[in-house]
Amino acid sequence: MWKDEHVIAVCDSAVLRLDASGRIESEILKEGFTCTTNAVAAAGNVLCVATSDKAKIAIISESQSFKASVPEVMTALAFSRNGEVLYAGSSSGRLYVWQLKTGTLVQSKSVFFNAITDVKVDFANTTILIAAQNGDICLFNLVELFWGDAKSTLYLGHSTSITGLVNLMQGPLEQVVSFVSVSRDKNIRFWHHTKRISTQSHFLQHTPLSMVPSHTGARLYVPCEMGHIAVVPICNFNDTFLLSGHIGSVTGCAETNKLVTCALDGIRIWDVESKLCLSHYSGLGPRVNRIINNVRLADDIKFVPLKNVVSKDAQATICLR
Repeated sequence: MWKDEHVIAVCDSAVLRLDASGRIESEILKEGFTCTTNAVAAAGNVLCVATSDKAKIAIISESQSFKASVPEVMTALAFSRNGEVLYAGSSSGRLYVWQLKTGTLVQSKSVFFNAITDVKVDFANTTILIAAQNGDICLFNLVELFWGDAKSTLYLGHSTSITGLVNLMQGPLEQVVSFVSVSRDKNIRFWHHTKRISTQSHFLQHTPLSMVPSHTGARLYVPCEMGHIAVVPICNFNDTFLLSGHIGSVTGCAETNKLVTCALDGIRIWDVESKLCLSHYSGLGPRVNRIINNVRLADDIKFVPLKNVVSKDAQATICLR
């Protein structure tokens, strides 16, 4: 169950592996990271964290970690499905794309004039969604982004910073919902990629801080301020309900066989169907910035510095297809 899924907590002062009860099983890294929820990404056997106080990205394996200097402070990270390509949104609104194995900077493109708050790639690696601090959303076709003069589609509706995106393009619900967004304006909006304004907009009781899809893709988990997690069925918002009990803002959640959430008071494990908290462990010590599952960290990794100049080598983009 949990042990096989490798649930990892990224804290202010350490990176930890948790067991089935939410307790610390082992310490992966003694050093922690000050970061935002969307500035942590994992794929395959590697974990990346963008620090919010310095222009660096940490690349973490089971037994070692490296810090790569990057052109500016990165505020959002996402991986391609196979984990070979890292997408990073910056505090200035620029999108950077690195090929991790070679450190090649494949693309650097100005998208917004304010900070990027979230980046999400769809399951088939065909589109990328980028959200901004001013509430705007851009959709790029990845082929156009890498091979030509990329033109994005801009979606408007939120009045303030977007805190979470879920990209449902190429998924089973694509014909109904292409993507979902939440913002500090307390709105959750459902979008279809063919329409520039949202198809649905609903008010949340509490300010959302991020958003995570369930394994089945049928519902969304929305960690909020004031200790609540909103559970939102994608096909019927009227069935939305809250999981409550945390003290302080819920900074992250991850779904394994149960739902795992973190806040200032520690880790809680929930049975979503019964809406009950099964266990609570408050002995983590440092503040937990993000919990993430389905990561099998490699024993070690070959560190390649991330280049800061876009490569002119056309071969660098072939693996992105």
